[in-house]
Amino acid sequence: MKKIGKFTENLRRIDQNVKWVKPANNHLTIYFFGEIDETGKDVLEKTIQAAVEEIAPFSVSAGGLSAFPSMKRPRVFWIGIENTTGELNRIYEYIKNDLPLKSIKVNIETRDYTPHLTIGRVKGRCGEGIITELSSNHEIEFGKFRIKSIVFYQSILRREGPLYKPIKIYEL
Repeated sequence: MKKIGKFTENLRRIDQNVKWVKPANNHLTIYFFGEIDETGKDVLEKTIQAAVEEIAPFSVSAGGLSAFPSMKRPRVFWIGIENTTGELNRIYEYIKNDLPLKSIKVNIETRDYTPHLTIGRVKGRCGEGIITELSSNHEIEFGKFRIKSIVFYQSILRREGPLYKPIKIYEL
């Protein structure tokens, strides 16, 4: 993760119209639930527990740079995550398929799952310099990471940036 932090620190100098994610806030989102109430939180804790029950610690590789929706019209810059053994997709699919069976109001994803680390969000327009820099590094590799736990976070949005508060940690 240090290599990612150094890389984004260099990007910060290139474009001020991008809100770069602080290294301490780097995380891999498996599923974004949106706003939930207390009942929903309890249901989701059980759903996540069931989703990770049979999952052992696993490795992922971080590398490749891209943007949503595209590098031509970026809103979010990200680093790709590769999980060749499929644990991330299994967890995601379990949650996605289980949620409609629950009587809670949450975000139901319709897009394909793309494992990634968000490194920056574009405010307005970004300059060509940052797009050129990211495009020229699109195949950069950041190494392998061992995933030993899954954390259910609450995102608290603040002016100075989001605060991620752990609700529950699931050891694998």
